[in-house]
Amino acid sequence: MMQGFSPVASNKLYIQIYNQLHDAIISGRFQVGDKLPSEKELCQAFNVSRVPVREALCALELNGLVDSIQGGGVYVKAQQSEEELPQVIEPQEIIRARMVLEPDIAREAALHLDEENRKILEEILKKFHEESKVGVITKETDRAFHLALAKASGSTMYVMIMDLVFKAMEQELWELILSRTIATQRYQDQNNMEHIRICEAILDGRADDANEFMKSHMAMLYERYWSE
Repeated sequence: MMQGFSPVASNKLYIQIYNQLHDAIISGRFQVGDKLPSEKELCQAFNVSRVPVREALCALELNGLVDSIQGGGVYVKAQQSEEELPQVIEPQEIIRARMVLEPDIAREAALHLDEENRKILEEILKKFHEESKVGVITKETDRAFHLALAKASGSTMYVMIMDLVFKAMEQELWELILSRTIATQRYQDQNNMEHIRICEAILDGRADDANEFMKSHMAMLYERYWSE
């Protein structure tokens, strides 16, 4: 185990890791310009997976304590910070909630799709095809799609829940980690194809397919977040 760090346990692992790294920087153990241990080394030191380590490093970056250089590591930027770590919903919590909710939302959307929501989904499907041609997927289209499915399900509760989910996804921590994992270029085409497949199943009224395709999409979202 790396000297000076203690293994962490229980919930909010990234906060515990953040606090230990924060204290190490503020105390002067790591000076301005020093390179922090690699993700792999920190995982071993804290006895955790890469995800909470990545979240803690991103939180340090958002608080102005470190700079992250793509492919070059994480370097100490400052030794003092009056900022407290904001209370946020961990990105992996958001993904897990979506894994539970959205397959059923997709099924219900296929079963209860009315003409108004059909037109909305047809327009979104058109945007997916347009974005697919240029190899992008915009955050706006992604959000519109998932919220439209909640509306098409006919459940006011699903609409309210998904609205809360997407508000949680507006957090800086989610945005930063998303940009470095799930939203990277290597996954653009895959995400587009998955969205198109789900949308077509719902428009065709294939409820079971819509459920399975969404379940697969959410599983891939989870895998991309953890493995990148």
